[in-house]
Amino acid sequence: MRHMNGFGVKALLSAFALAFALGGMSGCGAPQPVPDGAETQEAAEAVDGDVTEDADDADDEVSAELQEAYDEALLGEDIVSTFIGEPFYDDQVKDEEDALKAVQSVMDRIGGDETTVLECVAVRPTETGTTYYSFLQQAGDVTVHGASVKLIVDKDNKTIGLVSSIMPDIMMEGLDSWATTQEQAEEVVQEQLAADGVQGIDVIPGASHQTLLALEYGTQDRIYAWVVYTPNYYDEVDMGYVAHYVSEDGKYLYNIPVLEPWDVESITGESTHLTFDFDRYEQTEWKGDAILHDGTTRELTVPVLRDPDTDEIFLGDAKRRVLCGDYRSFDSDDGVVPLSSADATFESVDLLVYDAYLRVWDFFENIGWTGPDDMGSPSLLLMDYVNENGEQEKNALYDGRYGGWQTFSFTRLASYGECIDVIGHEFTHCVTGTTMTTNLYKNDMGAINEGMSDVMGNLVEMLISDDPNGAWLVGEGGGEMTLSRSMSDPHAYCQPEYAWDIYYSPSVDVGNDDNDYGGVHVNSSMLNRVSYRLDQAGMAPEDQVYFWMNVALAMTPYTDYPQMAELMPWCMAQAGYQQYVDAVKQAIDEAKFTVVEPPTKLPDGAGVITIECPDVEISDAGGFILFLFPQEGVGDIRTWPPLGSTLAKAAVPAGAYTAFLLVKTDEETLLYAHSGDGWVDVDTFGDRSTSDIINVEAGETVQLSSKGVLDAV
Repeated sequence: MRHMNGFGVKALLSAFALAFALGGMSGCGAPQPVPDGAETQEAAEAVDGDVTEDADDADDEVSAELQEAYDEALLGEDIVSTFIGEPFYDDQVKDEEDALKAVQSVMDRIGGDETTVLECVAVRPTETGTTYYSFLQQAGDVTVHGASVKLIVDKDNKTIGLVSSIMPDIMMEGLDSWATTQEQAEEVVQEQLAADGVQGIDVIPGASHQTLLALEYGTQDRIYAWVVYTPNYYDEVDMGYVAHYVSEDGKYLYNIPVLEPWDVESITGESTHLTFDFDRYEQTEWKGDAILHDGTTRELTVPVLRDPDTDEIFLGDAKRRVLCGDYRSFDSDDGVVPLSSADATFESVDLLVYDAYLRVWDFFENIGWTGPDDMGSPSLLLMDYVNENGEQEKNALYDGRYGGWQTFSFTRLASYGECIDVIGHEFTHCVTGTTMTTNLYKNDMGAINEGMSDVMGNLVEMLISDDPNGAWLVGEGGGEMTLSRSMSDPHAYCQPEYAWDIYYSPSVDVGNDDNDYGGVHVNSSMLNRVSYRLDQAGMAPEDQVYFWMNVALAMTPYTDYPQMAELMPWCMAQAGYQQYVDAVKQAIDEAKFTVVEPPTKLPDGAGVITIECPDVEISDAGGFILFLFPQEGVGDIRTWPPLGSTLAKAAVPAGAYTAFLLVKTDEETLLYAHSGDGWVDVDTFGDRSTSDIINVEAGETVQLSSKGVLDAV
C-alpha cells in the first residue's frame, strides 16, 4: 500500500472559507444550503465594537465593469479549460515564484495574457516527489470563482503537466506592491489598541503575514490585508490570540479571537464564534452496545469528553478535534449545542455515525491527509438533520465550512453510521473541495465531484470495513433504507453506464434541487464504473486510493468528463501505475467521456418519452422537470429540456411508467400527474395511483401532450 505522508500542505499563502452545500447520496435527498452565515461578521463586531466600515468601502470600490465580469465568471461563461500533459518549461521549479514563471511561460496557451493575475494558494507534495502548485485567478480585489491553475512538477523540479481553467475576459492589473509595510501595519494595530483603551498588550513579533480577506462571509469578493497578532485580551473568549486585520492601504478593519497564529481561521479572517474548548475537558472512553438497523447490537468504544465540574459526557474527541452537535439547535440558534448526557446515554444512530467518522478520519490520516481539509480544522457532526421546513429527511450531507468548523449533517431516519462508504463519501467532499480550491456543483463538474466521493468512500470501506461484501454498492451497510447506488451495475438504480445511455441526465443552465443540478447524483455513475473496471483489471484498492488522490490534486473546478478523459490516464502513468493506463483508457472509452452530443441511435432495448415545455422562460430557468416512475424496479427518472431547447426527452428501458411534472413559475410551484392525453393538478406528488400508465416499446418515441400544463397561469 502506498502511503501519502507527503500530501500535507508545504506552503499555504492564502485560504478561503468556501461555503458549498453538497448533497450526500442519490436517493438520500438533494443538496441543502449551509446554515446561514450572515452573523459571522456580526459576531466579530460584537467582540470588537469599534469595527470600521472599511471593508464595506472596499466593496464599493469594486467597479461595475469588474462586478459584471465577475458575475459572468460565476456562471462559468468564457472559461477556457486546458490540459498540458508534457514538459513545457526548461528551468527548474523549486518554489512558488518559479512556479508562477512556469505558468506565465504558457499563459497565451491556456487563455490568458500578460495582464492575467494568479495567486499561489497551496503547494502539495506527494511521496513520489511530485508537487502540485495551485493558483487562483485574481481580478483586482476579486477572486474569479472557479478560475484556477494546477502546475505539476516532478521530483527533479521539472514541469510535467498543467491543468487550468482561466477566464480571459477579466484582465485587471494586480497590486505590484503593498502600500503598507509590515511595520506600518503593526503600528496601526498598536494605535487601535490604544484608542480602544487596551493596555499592556503588544504585537507578537515575527507572526504578521499577508492574506486575501473575504469582504463578506460566503462571498468570493476579497481584499488584500495584513494579519497582525496579539495575545488574547477578551476575558469572555477562551482563545489564545487575537488576529487584527489591516487593509493594504493601512486602515484598521476588525479583529477576531483565534486559537493560534497562521491557523485557518486567522488566514481566512473568519470569526470563530462557534468555539469549543476541547482542552477544558477530560478525555475518556464510552463503551457499550449500539443497536443496528436490523435489531442486532454492535459493541463500540469511542472517545468522549467529560466535564470535570459536572461529570457531563460529550460525544467529542480532543485529539482529532471532532465534536457531535444537535442540528436543530445549530440551524436555528446559530451556535454549537454539543450532544451530551449526564448518564452517558446516547442515540445508537449518533454513536454509529461518530464511530464511523473517526475511522474514516484515521484512514485519511494514515495516507497523509489530516482531518477533512488537511488544515487542522475541527469537525462538527450535526445529528438529527431536518430540511428547510423543519421536517426530518433521510439524508447525509457535507455542509461546508462554517464558523471555523468543517460541518457534516446526518439524519436519524436511516442507518448511515453503519455505512462506512457513506461517511467516506461525505468526508471526501471536503477533501476534493480543498484540493480543487472550490467545487462548481453542476452538470459534469458536480457529477464528477459526486463520483469522486462514491469512489473514495467505497475504497475506504473496502480497506477498513469488517464486511467485504459491500464492494461496489453504496450505502448497503444500513439495509434498504440506505442502499442507493451500484457502481458495478448502475442501471439497477436508474443511473447510466455511459454518456447518453438510458437514465442519462442532460445539462442545465440553472441548477436546483429538483433537476439535481444537472444530474450530479445520476451521471456520477460514469466515473464509478471506471473504478469498478480498474478493480476488474487487478488494481488493488490501496493503489486506487493513491491514484484517485492524484486525480483530485490535478483537477480544477471546471474539469469535465472530456478533460477527465485526458487527465486520468496521465495521472495513472505519473502515479507510477503504467500497467493500468490501458485499463483506465478502456474504461473511459466504455463510459464515453468524450461524447458530448446525443447520438442518433438509441441504446438497445430503450424507448423515448418526450414533452415540450410550453414556456421558454420557465424552461431556461430550470423550472420544468419531468418525473418518470417505472412500474418495476426502484428509483425515479428525471429529465428536463437541455440547454437551448424546450423539449424534455428521456431515454428509458422499454416498460410501463407513471409520469409527473413539476413546474416552477415566479409565483408558485405547480404539480401535475399524467392523465389521459394531458395533465391534472395533484396535491400528492409521486402517488402512482394518480397517474395513468404510459407504455413504451423498444425503439418507440412517446410524445406526451402539454395539455393542462400552465392553463391557470
